[in-house]
Amino acid sequence: MTSPRKLGPPTLININSSARDCTLNRRKNTRLAFALFAALIACPPRSLFAQSSSTSQNPPAQQEGVTVGDYVVHTSAEIGYRYTNVTGSDDMYDTLVNLQTGPRFIDETFSMQSQDHQGLLFDNLSVNSFGWGGDPNNVLRARVEKNKWYNFLASFRRDQNFFDYDLLVNPLNPPTSSPSIPVLNSAHAFDTTRRMTDIDLTLLPESVVSFRFGYSHNNMTGPSYTSIHTGTDALLLQPWNTTMNAYRFGADWKVAPRTVLSYDQFLYYYKGDTDPQLSSFAMAFLPGGGTVELGLPIDTANKSPCAVVPPATSLINPSGTLTNLDCNAYFSYFRNQRIRTSTPMERLSLRSNYFQRVELLGSFTYSSADMNTPLDESFNGLQTRGDIRAFTTTGAGSARQISNVVDLEGTVHVTKHIRIIDKFYYWAFRIPENGNFTEIDNICTVTCNLLTPLSATAPEATNTLTQASFNQTWITNQTQVAWDISKKVGANLGFRYSDQVFKHFNDFLPGDEDYFAIHGYTELFGVWARPIHALRLNFNQEYTSFDNVIVRISPRKQSQYRFQVGYNPRPWAVLGGSINIFQQSNGESATNYQGHNRNYGLTASLAPNERFALDLAYNYNDVMQNALICFNDTPPPGVSLPFVNNAASCAANDPSNPLLANSYYTNHTNFGMFTVRFRPIKRLTLNLGGSITNVDGTTPQFNILQPLGSLQYLYYQPVANFSVDLTHGLAWNSGWNYYQYNEGSFVGPTAPRYFHANTVTESLRYSF
Repeated sequence: MTSPRKLGPPTLININSSARDCTLNRRKNTRLAFALFAALIACPPRSLFAQSSSTSQNPPAQQEGVTVGDYVVHTSAEIGYRYTNVTGSDDMYDTLVNLQTGPRFIDETFSMQSQDHQGLLFDNLSVNSFGWGGDPNNVLRARVEKNKWYNFLASFRRDQNFFDYDLLVNPLNPPTSSPSIPVLNSAHAFDTTRRMTDIDLTLLPESVVSFRFGYSHNNMTGPSYTSIHTGTDALLLQPWNTTMNAYRFGADWKVAPRTVLSYDQFLYYYKGDTDPQLSSFAMAFLPGGGTVELGLPIDTANKSPCAVVPPATSLINPSGTLTNLDCNAYFSYFRNQRIRTSTPMERLSLRSNYFQRVELLGSFTYSSADMNTPLDESFNGLQTRGDIRAFTTTGAGSARQISNVVDLEGTVHVTKHIRIIDKFYYWAFRIPENGNFTEIDNICTVTCNLLTPLSATAPEATNTLTQASFNQTWITNQTQVAWDISKKVGANLGFRYSDQVFKHFNDFLPGDEDYFAIHGYTELFGVWARPIHALRLNFNQEYTSFDNVIVRISPRKQSQYRFQVGYNPRPWAVLGGSINIFQQSNGESATNYQGHNRNYGLTASLAPNERFALDLAYNYNDVMQNALICFNDTPPPGVSLPFVNNAASCAANDPSNPLLANSYYTNHTNFGMFTVRFRPIKRLTLNLGGSITNVDGTTPQFNILQPLGSLQYLYYQPVANFSVDLTHGLAWNSGWNYYQYNEGSFVGPTAPRYFHANTVTESLRYSF
């Protein structure tokens, strides 16, 4: 299989030497400040464990700045070089990290602040960015304000997302097949780049009437792969290309003291131009000339895409020629399916605490989306089941979504210490849809194989006209009473009622309707306590019962328990802990579904002085789901699968799936991290730290070749860096990051996913 083509590095942004070395003369006018603004791009500080090359994790304190006219100007720029060394799977490294060797503009900032809020065009201006020069994530943000007149925000983000986890959609071709062709890359790998632009402008923000305007553009492009099943599964090249444009307009009217009425209009336009076509994976020559694509699964013992016919010993002989012409295979395939969606949406909202003891929030939203998509699909090859030599499908589909949403919340302060809070939510939508498609199959009139010409087939047309509608109504109302019993303890008690109705109409024929009505009843309870000023405790509990389900693993019972504690024994010491337990069950005899998600966390932050700081965190997550399933499975001769061998009988309920077993999924994740900051002397700052993620999970094995993959792995990320203040406003930064990913089970018939990598970044940071 051909690996996705990695995108080349973007063009470096050049900062000229005069901008790098310039200083501002306080007697000069503002021209030099604007030159700096145009040259320097900036970013906010980032976490120590963000996958970033920045080594200045503790930048020097902001300098006093330079006064230019009425403005105080601050700026900084960090420029450096990253060295990367990877051992093991490059694709897995790029999937999880994707930081490469090269020069980088790591961190840049620029700001101008008016001292008396009397600037000519603006009072405050700030620009910041990070990641330019080749990193997978780049951000540029700008903000400009003029007191009482306007507030302007703009941002640009570029995210490169490479993904090739080779177990995803991998048929796990066995080594016993003849020929043996393992799938070494994910059949759904992709290497896409998303570019996002957001612009927002608020006019007269402090006036009785203010206005808001906005625009967003989101474009994703790049190579990707997918697959399709027509006789066998073929690998498809899928050049990704989607675009979303969003326009926003809003107005706020202060109709009374502490009361604001708002109107918003949103317009969303989506374009999807991602058209797949046949890609090569297992190609073979045909007798007499020509080639054919055999698809992804190559398992001749199980007749995929077909069996080896003696006297041949392999499906493809040493010359590369196919030995069995009765194979499911492809000569060509493409699908053009342009998607266009427009979604106008209006929202009217109110927020008010005009009355002394009453707080009100409310909104009503209406939207109507229209989607249309013509379809042009063509297959040329052989689909042995049905003796289909080729087919074409043409037609068009369309759908609408009409949605109404009401969201209301009111709080009444009955007394100084007792509040009644009521939240009401109503959501109703319907999606009528239509489709009109014609499929023309070329059916073989005689014995069908890959050498059968299309002239020896007869066209058979099938027209499909569909009309359907999926409707849902969801109503919830939650009422709570909150009582601050004293300054040290308080409690709340409440009840939530929900009513969900699902309707699915198929072709609008009498009786052809799926209907589900589900009512939920939830008890709410919470308590908080502050026995001493430094200690805060919170506990909340919800218990829900449902009178119906839609699918087998929908819960009949559901509960959630949340506990948080915060302790500040000293101003420089912050300790915290949390427990979050979520449980579901459906005790029906045919299902016996059980599931939970339990999360436990501890944090500590200690900074007793400027020379030393310590941060610690630990989190444990336990996920489990199990339910009875009926299935059909016959292991190959000589293969023993305990889950299949120990299954009971389900033949009386489902003859097509005669085996009964308790299917399970477990996932136990331990995560820990620490950071230590030392400042032995004034000009030197040292950081040491690391994180570790350990996952241990299980799931039924239906294929002896199936490794546990991401259900069992260990991921290390130690880090170290230092920063030296060379002189006023100038610092040297050096950082080292290490990454190691290793799975706990066998590799299987795939490419190994283990890797370890070192990255070192050297940089200079200048600020004033």
